[in-house]
Amino acid sequence: MHRFWKRFVSPIIETAQPRRLIEIGAEFGWNTAPVLEYCRRTGATLEIIDPAPPPALLEVLARYPAEHVYHRAKSLDVIPQIQPVDLVLLDGDHNWHTVYNELLAIFRGASEAGAAPPIVVFHDIAWPYARRDMYYTPLDLDPSARHPYADRGMLPGQSELTENGLNANFHNALHEGGPRNGVLTGIEDFIAGYGKPLAFRQLPFFNGLGILVPEERTTPALEALIDSFYSRESLLETVVTLETDGMRVRAELAAQNIRLTRQAEALRRAKSTIEALRAELGAKPAG
Repeated sequence: MHRFWKRFVSPIIETAQPRRLIEIGAEFGWNTAPVLEYCRRTGATLEIIDPAPPPALLEVLARYPAEHVYHRAKSLDVIPQIQPVDLVLLDGDHNWHTVYNELLAIFRGASEAGAAPPIVVFHDIAWPYARRDMYYTPLDLDPSARHPYADRGMLPGQSELTENGLNANFHNALHEGGPRNGVLTGIEDFIAGYGKPLAFRQLPFFNGLGILVPEERTTPALEALIDSFYSRESLLETVVTLETDGMRVRAELAAQNIRLTRQAEALRRAKSTIEALRAELGAKPAG
């Protein structure tokens, strides 16, 4: 989600001026740090939920001890214990069961407290996880809550997994599409069953960003801001940003390929040297 921070997420936060926020899935803290800067500047508080924090996230949290509450646990275990908030950044486990039930818990908590439900900003509402589940820890889910999966990659326009696709190191559902499969499907199913007006807007590029605004949180300023995301100027700026990121990724992949080629060549030379030594030792007469 951090790639969306400057152009989309930060303006939403600055316009809505939330006093209490939740971040579900903080990973390395790339998005967490600027949110905590906002909290320090405005006196807001960020509730952070991440069951497996890397050292980089802990370093970020250490710089903002007064601005956050950290929960080292799974979101579905923690959300019912948190008081209602104004805005949620949702980028946790990318599967229907988790996303759908996170939304149920968040909106149920607001209703029970008599509070307005929060604005929710989602990552991964576009390919590859819009219509396909991914499980960080699949065995933690009941079998009925997950699809058959494998540690194989994905290609656009192809339902079946492949050895050479994207995110082959993750537990991805074997097939794309169908009921209860994917982040976007979970959001749509929640909206369909909610029973009150919810405005949902999608920015379907680079994994995608979704913005869910309950009627109680709608303001003319927020509506105008979100509408501006679809202007010609905004979309052009986004294309330039994504192209820059793409060039950086391509450069990193090219450098990685060079390293792998050099390593393969070094192994080939070492193997040839070993074989030559073996041949030489085998040809020497016994002493």
